[in-house]
Amino acid sequence: MDRLQHTDQTDDMIRNCMAANLPESKIINRKIEQAYQQIRSMQSMPAEAKTAPDRMSGKSAVRKASTKANSKNGKKILSARYAAAAALFLSTALIFVKNPALAAQIPFIGHIFKSLEQNVSYPGDYSENSVTLPALPAETTGGQEVRQTGQKTASTPWQAFAGGMTVTLSEVSYDSNAIYLALLIENENAFADNAQSSDMMYLECQADMYKADKTKETFSNRYGNGLAYMTEGSFTDSHTFKGLVQLTGSGFSLSDYTGCDITFLNFMQELTTGTRVTGTLAGETETISYLEYDRKTYEGPWTFHLDFSDLQTTEQEIPVNRTNDQGFGIEKLVKTEYELYAVPIFPAEAQPGDYVVTIWDADGNPLESHGDNLEIRSIYGRDVSRVTVYLLKWDDFVECKGNNSYRQPERAVFQATVDLAR
Repeated sequence: MDRLQHTDQTDDMIRNCMAANLPESKIINRKIEQAYQQIRSMQSMPAEAKTAPDRMSGKSAVRKASTKANSKNGKKILSARYAAAAALFLSTALIFVKNPALAAQIPFIGHIFKSLEQNVSYPGDYSENSVTLPALPAETTGGQEVRQTGQKTASTPWQAFAGGMTVTLSEVSYDSNAIYLALLIENENAFADNAQSSDMMYLECQADMYKADKTKETFSNRYGNGLAYMTEGSFTDSHTFKGLVQLTGSGFSLSDYTGCDITFLNFMQELTTGTRVTGTLAGETETISYLEYDRKTYEGPWTFHLDFSDLQTTEQEIPVNRTNDQGFGIEKLVKTEYELYAVPIFPAEAQPGDYVVTIWDADGNPLESHGDNLEIRSIYGRDVSRVTVYLLKWDDFVECKGNNSYRQPERAVFQATVDLAR
């Protein structure tokens, strides 16, 4: 994001704040009136009473003399700038004091990617390629008022309210095969204080993806093709969670669609308490016992619309087309903004599910998985100008991962080094 765009977003945020319909506060108004009285009393004082004793050093005295030599017009311009800055500061401060919820949001909106992108299981430079949604005019996202069940409504396309919980879509970033969302979740009734995890919540999400021919394809857990099942992040307090959501799936490609409606049906925390369940499997005699943990579920829905009909994503395909005498090989490598994966070649008698592809970077270190897909690798912070691809049997991969990764070259059924610096 360039500086000009950042400045425009800041201006939009300030305009939105200034236009907000804020409740009056008698205490604040009284304090303001007291401040005005002090200013008026200062104006009526003699000039010598307003001047503090001069304790400046020699260098400070020179600077003071130089300042006095400035023209009257220069002083007026400087005074006007200070006055404008002071007025803006006072206005913004009053807005934050009168509206504590807004004050809590401002530090997060537009900065969630930056604070979390290195700490999730799918790290990436999302903040460098993101759109801060509150800065967009309403017409770019449909311009329709979003109304949810509950005590209040959200009139912006990036905020939704339901069941005592407000979900704000702060930023979005795209890859050729994924959507990344930054969320601010505010719970009026507080989150569970005995949750097992302090950095994630499970979720149920439905994505209605629209094609150019006006048809729709639905992705949901209930259909077995869900694109997201959790949000990773942090609880800033008992009422606030900021997190990232990765929406992706096998064969999923954004180029197939022009837009989507993303609906979070619920969020869920798994608790430390639970019920002991004991039983016997059908046809078995051995008794098994396990703890079924309690859950706290926050029901939605919270819906957001995204338009990416003009979206330009970067995807580089590097042909490899190499095989060995056994018929194992690599067809190509695919590099996106945040990921790298290989398309393997198998002999006719092989079962693809019995094999795993790993990729090592130019420094000779294995790339980590990007999210929950084992074979899609994260390139965040890694030198992938030249990579080595290994194709291993599943059992060999299980034995040769983690601290034993150094054994992958000797156990691979196929390997190839590919130059990506083009």
